[in-house]
Amino acid sequence: MRFQDQVIIVTGGSSGIGAAAAAAFAGEGARVSITGRDPERTEAVARKIGAVDFGLGDICDPGYCREYVGAIARREGRLDVLVNNAGTIVREDAADTTDEQWQRTMAVNVNAVFYMSREALKVMRPKESGAIVNLSSTCGLVGSRGLSAYCASKGAVSLMTQAMALEGATEGIRVNAVCPGATDTPMLFSAHKVRPSRFEMDEVQRSTVPMERMARPEEVVAAILFLASADAGYITGALLPVDGGYTCR
Repeated sequence: MRFQDQVIIVTGGSSGIGAAAAAAFAGEGARVSITGRDPERTEAVARKIGAVDFGLGDICDPGYCREYVGAIARREGRLDVLVNNAGTIVREDAADTTDEQWQRTMAVNVNAVFYMSREALKVMRPKESGAIVNLSSTCGLVGSRGLSAYCASKGAVSLMTQAMALEGATEGIRVNAVCPGATDTPMLFSAHKVRPSRFEMDEVQRSTVPMERMARPEEVVAAILFLASADAGYITGALLPVDGGYTCR
C-alpha cells in the first residue's frame, strides 16, 4: 500500500497503460482521478477501480487543465502524483505528415503534458512534495523511421522531464519519465494504413527487440509506480527505458 490515501491523477486513464496504471494505484490505496476522451469507457474504468473522480474535458486546453487540477486540489487538499500518460501517434514519414497531424500530435503529446504539469507544480510547490511521471517512449530516446512527428513529440517530453526535474529538485518535487518500447495496447495496433495482425506484430518484435517480444502493460506500470513512489526518492530526471533492450542494440 505504497500510495495509501495519496491523491493521484492519470491522464489517458480509460485504456491501455493508463487504465492499468490507474487500477494499480487504486489497488495500493490511492485516491485516483483519471481523464479520458470516451465518456462511456472513462466512466466504466473509473467505476471499476473506485476512482474518486474522472474528467472528460480536453487536456490540450490550458483552461481546462487549470480548472480540473484546481478542483481536485481544492476538494482533496493535496496532489501527490501526476501521471502524464495520454498520447497519440501518427505513422507517417515527415514528407507525408499533414499540418493537422503534426499539430494534433504536438497538442496531445507535448502541450497537454506541459499544461497538466504546470498546474500540478503549482499545487505541489507550496507543500514541497510531489512526483510527476511522464510517458515518453523509446522514440523519445532514438529516432524511428515513419514516426517523425511522434519522435519529435516524445523527444520534447524527455527533455521537458529533465528540465522540470532540475526546477523541482530543491522543492521536494521529482519528475521522471518512463520510455516504453512496443507495448501490447490498442495504440500499438492503431494508425497503420493496414492494421497488422497479432502474428505480424509479434514477428516484428522478434526481429527488432532483444527480448523478442512486446511489453505487457503491467510491466510498464511497474516502472511508473516505482518512479512515483518513495522507493525512488533519490531519482529525478530519469528517462527509464522499458523496452526489452531495444535501445541497447
